[in-house]
Amino acid sequence: MATAAPLDRSGSASFAIPDIVNMASDGSIRVPTFQRPFVWDAKDVRDLFDSLYRGFPIGTLLLWQHRAPAGKVTLGPITLDVVENPSALWVVDGQQRITSLFASLSPEHKGIDERFEVYFDLATEKFVNPRRGVSPPRSIPVRVALESRSLVHWLRNNDDELEPDDLDVADRLGGALRDYKIPAYIVTGNDQALLREVFDRANSAGKPITRAEVFHALFANDEVPGSPRSVLRGLRPLGFGDLGESRIVQSVLAVRGGDVQRDIRDEFAGNEQPVDWYDHTEHALVRSISFLRSQGVEHVLLMPNTLPIPVLAAFFHLHPTPDPWILRLLARWLWRGWVRGFGREGGQTPTLRRAIRSVHPEHRRPEMAPSEFEAAKSLLSHVPDRDAPELELENFKTNFANSRLILLAMVSLVPRRADGTPVDVAAELEDHGADAITDFVPGFRTHAAARGFWPVDERTSPTDVTGDEILSSHAIDRIAAQRLSGRDVAGFIERRSDVIRRLLYNYLDSRLEPGALVRPPLRDLAFAGAVEDDFA
Repeated sequence: MATAAPLDRSGSASFAIPDIVNMASDGSIRVPTFQRPFVWDAKDVRDLFDSLYRGFPIGTLLLWQHRAPAGKVTLGPITLDVVENPSALWVVDGQQRITSLFASLSPEHKGIDERFEVYFDLATEKFVNPRRGVSPPRSIPVRVALESRSLVHWLRNNDDELEPDDLDVADRLGGALRDYKIPAYIVTGNDQALLREVFDRANSAGKPITRAEVFHALFANDEVPGSPRSVLRGLRPLGFGDLGESRIVQSVLAVRGGDVQRDIRDEFAGNEQPVDWYDHTEHALVRSISFLRSQGVEHVLLMPNTLPIPVLAAFFHLHPTPDPWILRLLARWLWRGWVRGFGREGGQTPTLRRAIRSVHPEHRRPEMAPSEFEAAKSLLSHVPDRDAPELELENFKTNFANSRLILLAMVSLVPRRADGTPVDVAAELEDHGADAITDFVPGFRTHAAARGFWPVDERTSPTDVTGDEILSSHAIDRIAAQRLSGRDVAGFIERRSDVIRRLLYNYLDSRLEPGALVRPPLRDLAFAGAVEDDFA
């Protein structure tokens, strides 16, 4: 198709959000008749504001500068009477974003549609909608945050309900909304066919591409909402470390069910919202990390193997609040798999596929998933039920699975600083990586008995500590401490090795639970009229 005319004075621009609200209000921004209706729901609107607050890009607006007559104009559910404008900006691409901003931020249109009643929860820094007309406590309407005067007025009126830090958070919200610049490309000229062609070219490169393909083309951008990197960014405040983009992609596929090895590039249909599935995955991973920490795994650098991550994501997506007994069975599967080496016998990929099928076997059919008990039972059926092994201490490396099992046993003692306060192991690993696993004696880094969690910034040496409680929290008994103080390195290694071996056996045995019963939760047995003896 040949263009009707060359572009005339077209080019890039950017708009502040207050300017967009004002321009929409006075009719300087219009929506042409060939645009589809407003289709976003409340979550889409909240996600838009979340992106603005976090500084994420929200895409470039495509606008057509052209005369607009006086009369009634419509932006979503809002109808306005406006005057003629000789150089109005007609929205070719960006109607959902512009309408959401105008309807949510314009002070004159409060209450016209519940999708646009957006509040910012100062406690969680999340955007929310009122429930049954009631907003959460300590939440500020985004309408009042756009202008400094209205924001200050709201803060004064609600001072009794606010915490000291809320003022800074509210100020960040107002600054984000006022300072954010939305990029735009403005086309000038009188030919609508030309404009349509610009639009088509902006969304294709010689051939039509689906929305999913456009979405996946953005994966390389750190700040794109709804991508593996955005999930990693969302998990970062937990201080658990980087799970890796490949595990995030596998987790998305696991949450959707079926074969976890399928190609993510072909995953989403054109009518799907990939960002929603990445959001579901992030929530499931938050629950997974909470579960791992309940097992004493404070950081990803302590995980003997990260294969369970997508399995746990699928499980907690389908069963967000499982019975405590089910969590115990799930923990048993986790530890047996770690100790015996997930995939050691049959390979990582088949092991992961089988585990996902145990939890969520059918793609996008959660109704076909087994119950939480049946899922946990199936997972357990694929890991050996054996006694705790004796792990060697000599070939220690911080990235080896068995070495991390030893480190987890050490963490279970709750290592303490010289002043007696607990070491924040997760923070140490987050700040220093594997260097957080320090040396008690030099020259023996490949021996577990020489390593531990004496803090990197601790100025006091272990040899200067006399308290048994502090030293024992590092698996150093009185005899080992005496040898360390006397610089008997070999004797220290020998004695501490004995302490660690005893600790390690008891630690693993209590988690593997060899020979333990696999039964449904007692509440299910009661409903079925059974008693625990029936399963003995």
